[in-house]
Amino acid sequence: MSEALQLDNIATRLMKVQQHWNDPGRASQLADALAASRVVWHGIQNALAESTLAIPVEIQHNLLILSVYADGKINDCEATPSTEGVGSLAALTRTLAVRLKEWRVAA
Repeated sequence: MSEALQLDNIATRLMKVQQHWNDPGRASQLADALAASRVVWHGIQNALAESTLAIPVEIQHNLLILSVYADGKINDCEATPSTEGVGSLAALTRTLAVRLKEWRVAA
């Protein structure tokens, strides 16, 4: 469940950056949120590699694909920051957080 909570937290941080895009501290807040996001997504990849996530194998495979996609989105947000890119990453992150909670409950 900690992955879901971490992802939910990251999504909230990303959404705050998006909502306050014109604030003076946006660049550093975005950099911090993206770095934290990368840590969580890489943590999920490591958990998948070590088979420590208690979710079905087919979901693990999809989660690996999704985590690689998220890593690309993080790179895009770093290279070319935009409210759309940050919003897309936030939505992806929040959706996965919800799904992980559902999968854990169902398991």
